[in-house]
Amino acid sequence: MLANFFGKSKPVNFILITVLFFIYYLLDFIVVKKAEINLGDFYKFLLVTPLFLLLFLLFNFIISKNKLTRDNSFAFLLFVIGLGFLNAFIIETSTVFTFLLLFLFFRRVYSLRTLKIVYQKLFDSGFWLGVLFLISPFYLLYIVLLYAAVFFFAKITIRTVLIPVVGFITPVFLYFTYLFWTYDLTTFYQLFDTNFTVDLSFYKTDYYSLFAMTFAFFTGVSLLLRTGKVLSVSNKFKRSWVLLMLHLGIAIVFISLVEEKNGTEFVTFLFPSTIIMANGLQSMHKKLVINIVLVVFLILSFAIHFIA
Repeated sequence: MLANFFGKSKPVNFILITVLFFIYYLLDFIVVKKAEINLGDFYKFLLVTPLFLLLFLLFNFIISKNKLTRDNSFAFLLFVIGLGFLNAFIIETSTVFTFLLLFLFFRRVYSLRTLKIVYQKLFDSGFWLGVLFLISPFYLLYIVLLYAAVFFFAKITIRTVLIPVVGFITPVFLYFTYLFWTYDLTTFYQLFDTNFTVDLSFYKTDYYSLFAMTFAFFTGVSLLLRTGKVLSVSNKFKRSWVLLMLHLGIAIVFISLVEEKNGTEFVTFLFPSTIIMANGLQSMHKKLVINIVLVVFLILSFAIHFIA
């Protein structure tokens, strides 16, 4: 049933998956926060909801525009289910706004496959990456993804190498100028005072172990199912698939290095992971298997809040 319903991308799918998103919020409101429920959290959610809707629209736009999956809603469904797995619901507008900026960066990177207005896309990619760098220096890791996209879809030339750098420097320079004007250069220098230490102690709980094992297992199976077939054919999707695998690796490194861990950083992992899993699902010929996988994800996304 789920395989048939979400096997095609339809407006009603977006609505139903968004409703599922609100159900997860109610679950968090009732189960996780319990006695700590207050109207302040509810008002925060009302403020953050439009940002989430923009995030969902952007996620679907990136997938459909760049043909990262077939015409289905599996990736979007798995992405929202992934949000439902999170230990605490994201209600901070600053956090969701950061993810919006990150997805805008992804949009420009993956859109390089069309080779239209390449220089503008490269500048925009560098610009968004520069803004993200100001939020957390570890986002600079994604410069590898940007230049990999240039290598796969465009050409490595002086212009394609330098334009992203110019885009990156623009917001960084403006921020430096502002802090210089306000005599607060210490804040700017702190951006370069980062600790490259892998600390996974935050995730050493039953909750995050279950989360990580579930997504790691199904992402790994999807990679095994699809990679051989995709790499055997020479087309643009082959290059997009390699880029997705690289993206997955960068996301894992980012999660490992980020200093202030609270679980929300897993959203950076969900982007490539759910797209890869969607490709794995659409390659399965037996709809019963697809239904079982989706039901397992749905059950675990609710059960994890009670059993872990």
